[in-house]
Amino acid sequence: MSDVKCRCTCPGATVWVTGPTAADRRGAAYALAERLLAGQRRVEVLDRLNDHDTDPERIGLMAEVLARNGIVAIVPCAEEGVTAVRERHAASGTRYVEVCASEPECAETTEAVHGLLTGRR
Repeated sequence: MSDVKCRCTCPGATVWVTGPTAADRRGAAYALAERLLAGQRRVEVLDRLNDHDTDPERIGLMAEVLARNGIVAIVPCAEEGVTAVRERHAASGTRYVEVCASEPECAETTEAVHGLLTGRR
């Protein structure tokens, strides 16, 4: 049931937000989501899935599927498992970027990611 007319033509992407605390990661993720939503982008923040017993590769797979379908999937997640997620996105040709919420220039990083995803660099 694959109809080309039903596919989204908007470029999706996965934004993997790392950082030392869940509060930093979530804050950066939701700040970015608000900016993208204001620009009429389709966005999903996958933060409630990041329990200690949740597999980062599973979250990465969900993000990849969303991204391939024109949604910007923002994942505030710890760094463990990120290598496998990065490799899976590269293998499928799905857009992927990592940002660290603890960097002093976090506001500039969020601005750069916003520009990348909206084409306003």
